[in-house]
Amino acid sequence: MNDLITVAKPKAYSYIRFSTPEQMKGDSFRRQLQAAEKYAALHGLEIDTTFDFHDLGVSAWQGKNRREGMLGEFLAFVKSGDIKRGSYLLVENLDRVSRENTLDALDTLKDIAREGITIVTLNDQKAYTYETLRQNPFDLMMAVMMFMRANEESEVKARRLKEAWSIKREKALGVGKPLTKLCPGWLSLKPDRSGFDVIPERAEVVRRVFNLTLDGVGQHSIAERLNRENVPVFGRGKMWQRSYINKMLADPAVIGRFTPHTTERRDGKKVRTPTETVEGYFPVIIEREVFDKVAAMGSARPTSTRTTIVNSLAGLARCPICDSTMTRISKGSKGGKPYLACTRAKVGAGCDYKQVRLEDVELAISRHVEELLGGLPSPQEGLQVAWEELLVRRDAVYGEIDRLVEAIAKAGHSAALLRRLRKMEDERDHVTEELERVEHQIADTLTNRVMNTVRELVDAAHDRDRDAGKINATMRQLFSKVVVDYRDGQLWFYWKHAAGEQTGVTFAMPME
Repeated sequence: MNDLITVAKPKAYSYIRFSTPEQMKGDSFRRQLQAAEKYAALHGLEIDTTFDFHDLGVSAWQGKNRREGMLGEFLAFVKSGDIKRGSYLLVENLDRVSRENTLDALDTLKDIAREGITIVTLNDQKAYTYETLRQNPFDLMMAVMMFMRANEESEVKARRLKEAWSIKREKALGVGKPLTKLCPGWLSLKPDRSGFDVIPERAEVVRRVFNLTLDGVGQHSIAERLNRENVPVFGRGKMWQRSYINKMLADPAVIGRFTPHTTERRDGKKVRTPTETVEGYFPVIIEREVFDKVAAMGSARPTSTRTTIVNSLAGLARCPICDSTMTRISKGSKGGKPYLACTRAKVGAGCDYKQVRLEDVELAISRHVEELLGGLPSPQEGLQVAWEELLVRRDAVYGEIDRLVEAIAKAGHSAALLRRLRKMEDERDHVTEELERVEHQIADTLTNRVMNTVRELVDAAHDRDRDAGKINATMRQLFSKVVVDYRDGQLWFYWKHAAGEQTGVTFAMPME
């Protein structure tokens, strides 16, 4: 009797996209998912749920889902080998893939098909492969027609929205009716949407900021003073920052002005173009003369032509006390070497001000990068727990072996101690084998993209030139944050691919 051979089913990945978040409340998500599951069942495919390729509320008109969304992620996983050739991409129809102009949309379709992926449109059960697109002109013509129709629909919708915006803008110019509910933090939209009301206590803060500036107080000092006095921050911010003070002082909304912008995409980039400024759009809370004096003070300050120096932990470093960002601070060539400090403490918002030498942090990353990446955690919690338990068990066994060897050296020949030693040595070999087995399993759960990024980080950290910008860009792909815990001299790296897992590296002696 022949053994039964199980043939693995081809993998299928459901790509779900719709343009507006409101569609999530409707039937769009359920309809697309159900159609994908039905097709997979009828055609002997296995829906792979390892990755979720959902672009919910993401437009495909100008290719945002391809450049920034999960469709681009799908193609990246295909190119890295994490998604195998011969797999299927299930979409409701081609306009879920792209609504760009026909040539660009076809490029997207071909890029996916060229990697050996079959694209299936569930509404008509049509399958597109690279071979059919090359050899069957009808498939190509059908794809072109679908993309033309989708792009035309999006163009019409965009044109109507633009026309509606123009009408709203004309009303704003004519009768002062707000274009949108958006307004500065010291104002609120009237209940009847006819204009804006001033929030008195916030307007008073704005006036105080301008007066302090005229008195020669710096922006950082103003932010620090507001934080120490516990003045409530406008909006969702947690504390006053110099950057917000700077924006406030330069915002013409304080003298009533509003400049609407049009937005369009050019060469893959979003470009905002200012239109005619609307005078008197907002209530005036700062006199024009005061605003102009402050503007003149700003323009009189010397500007630096130096570019911002990037450090390896830029945007990643976090305070161990309050979890706020730690920023790079430099006092210039005469002020000593740069260091990291908590942004909340820096502006007097209540955290401890501790300086951490940036050089120590950078050196630790360079020296211990293999140690950091050697314990790459598994995204599967069970495997990670098993690995950690085996490490503890191995250390205990090695400790017991050391104690037995020391006891035998003192007591001389002892049959009981020798039997115990052989047993512990067998246990050590068993734990080592188990540890290797689990480590191989963990390696299998890690995507090629993670492994490739790890190798890039090792190469960048060991590069003689040590490009901090390159190291930082690579680390942002691997870690969600790095806690710089000066209390115990540890850097705690939080992995993106394994939520909750962290790895520690020593960078300095613990602080008192």
